[in-house]
Amino acid sequence: MSGIEEAKELLPQNAMIQESCYEASDLVFYTKNKEFFLNNEDTVKKMVSKFKKRVEIRPASNIRLDPGKAKKKVKKIVPDEAGLKDIVLKPSFGKIVLQAKKPGLVIGKSGSTLEKIKKKTRWMPEVERVPAIDSKIVDKAREIIHEDSEFRKDFLDHVGKNIRLEKSIGDEWIRATGLGGFRQVGRSSVLLQTEESNILLDCGIDASKTGKERYPHLDVPELDFKALDAVIVTHAHLDHCGAVPYLFEYGYDGPVYVTEPTRDLMILLQLDLIDVARREGEKAPYDSSDIKDEIKHTITLDYDEVADITQDMRLTFKNAGHILGSAAAHLHVGEGLHNIVYTGDIKYDKTELLRPADPKFNRVETLVMESTYGGDNGDMPKKKKANKKFKKHIRKTLKDGGKVIIPSFAVGRAQEIMLLIAQEAEKDYFDFPVYLDGMIWDATALHTAYPEYLSKKVQKKIFNQKDNPFLRENFHRVGSQDEREDVIRDGPAVILATSGMVTGGPIISYLENLAEDEDNTLMFVGYQASNTKGREIQSGRSKVTFPGNNKPTPMNLNIATIEGFSAHSSRNQLLNYVSNLPNKPKKILCQHGDNSSTFKLSSTLHKMLDIDTSAPQNLETLRLH
Repeated sequence: MSGIEEAKELLPQNAMIQESCYEASDLVFYTKNKEFFLNNEDTVKKMVSKFKKRVEIRPASNIRLDPGKAKKKVKKIVPDEAGLKDIVLKPSFGKIVLQAKKPGLVIGKSGSTLEKIKKKTRWMPEVERVPAIDSKIVDKAREIIHEDSEFRKDFLDHVGKNIRLEKSIGDEWIRATGLGGFRQVGRSSVLLQTEESNILLDCGIDASKTGKERYPHLDVPELDFKALDAVIVTHAHLDHCGAVPYLFEYGYDGPVYVTEPTRDLMILLQLDLIDVARREGEKAPYDSSDIKDEIKHTITLDYDEVADITQDMRLTFKNAGHILGSAAAHLHVGEGLHNIVYTGDIKYDKTELLRPADPKFNRVETLVMESTYGGDNGDMPKKKKANKKFKKHIRKTLKDGGKVIIPSFAVGRAQEIMLLIAQEAEKDYFDFPVYLDGMIWDATALHTAYPEYLSKKVQKKIFNQKDNPFLRENFHRVGSQDEREDVIRDGPAVILATSGMVTGGPIISYLENLAEDEDNTLMFVGYQASNTKGREIQSGRSKVTFPGNNKPTPMNLNIATIEGFSAHSSRNQLLNYVSNLPNKPKKILCQHGDNSSTFKLSSTLHKMLDIDTSAPQNLETLRLH
């Protein structure tokens, strides 16, 4: 690996470097020379070309403008229309972070405004998009991210030094152990090991279980928290990230690799996990200090960005199409030794909200893929047909004077439904209020902060703020029990509320008060797991007893199930994803599905490709190379 000392040889004699350090796989130099700070493009290009690493030249403290004066300069330079909300100074990094509603106006044409800020303040400017929707939880998430810059700087330098340690000489081998999510859905986690490295791919929980079965098998002798080099989180659903803060309680102090939206959504969902446990009188697996510790250790990567993460592994994220920021992880082991793709959860089809999963990996020898709908019954209706059915039920119920109650997951499904309703409103078919209850408002706020991760159509509308579909006047936040009671009393409306499987949350209150009215409709747009109230209602139970209420509630309202909204790929989409990989894998491991789904998909792929496929079980270790 190329080190700082070797890179210094390409710096000009007048560079006046005060400090040099790593930021994980990146190289950073702090200069005392104002001119070199402002004009270093040629030097940086040479260094990037030689070392294939990102290189930054930042200002040393002696050349930066006083913080107060720097803020004043920025406010004069940035146009009012940019909606500059806050300016955050990070002296440890020599950075000035500009939080704005319209980042494009802060950046300027071809970066001209940023260059002006850099020249006038002699700080390194960085831009963050402010969510178009105000959210205290999102503000708190951003606050955590910017806390303790000195720790972050030392931590990132430590990660970089570990990546560049000399390799030992011996046999080159790779093996994978399923710690959770094999022949099941929930608590996803894979331990990937080489002679040099130990990494975890996801570390989730199974919310339907209690005790040890809720968590991955983190007690296996092969897993030493202090010897673990990295954790990779593919997306923010709790069955993939819910146990990550737990690792820091037990001695892990290394990096957690995620996309930016995944980092922010993780904070949201993990804090909610603690809150739900508190409300239900249960002990949470960790507290908010563990989440802060986790976030201080995160390293964010964009799609298609290549980063060294251990002495013998490079990581690249590709869009997975599942939820905001979801990624499939490509791991290049050694110098061309072996390439592994771990899909996490993928949707290989475009939706209203997201682009389809990207299968364009340069090389894949081993594919570890989800199999949720990999069985014979894994096909689902076309999205167009599902959309039409959804809109038909809404129109009829509202026309008859009823309310449409939709149990929804806060992340992904709720935003997909909001986009469909926005389409109706654009055609003047719809002028009824839509109430968003639970975490949906905050999750939607985060979607407006990362339009570049959304579908091209939605992205374009968010950039043109007048057309932002999430800001329609008929979308209303419900933030208290009093507001909830007003919604229940008022006239026709659509109510989107968590939880998606009717296991708790505000949806219970709506059903207890509205389920007896035959004019209302309960619409299921997501999978209802066995042993949930959602499945109980869906299966036709005439009366249902909800938690905390001994009196059964009659289910007199209309009940509709709309299939086709799943954020997972259908069986055919999974097969198409594999078929469209640029090269045929040598081995496929099917996981994240029940026994039937994983075995059926594995068998079909074997017949289709004539390669080694399997459906391992938890605690099974396979040698990949």
